[in-house]
Amino acid sequence: MDFYSGILYQAMGFPVDMFPVLFAIARTAGWIAQWLEMVQDEEQTIAAAAALPGRPPREYVPLVARAADAA
Repeated sequence: MDFYSGILYQAMGFPVDMFPVLFAIARTAGWIAQWLEMVQDEEQTIAAAAALPGRPPREYVPLVARAADAA
């Protein structure tokens, strides 16, 4: 999202030095909401998505061997 926001900010004439400030302003409401949740509930921990593992690693099969197996 910041990439596209940066393009728009540049088109609007904002100096590049102001981009980090503009990006931070856009996130301020979310940061304050998280801070309020933390302050209001002492047992609250940082909420993060669970990192679920995907498929197990597979052996590399050369392209020639794959073509031979498919036929």
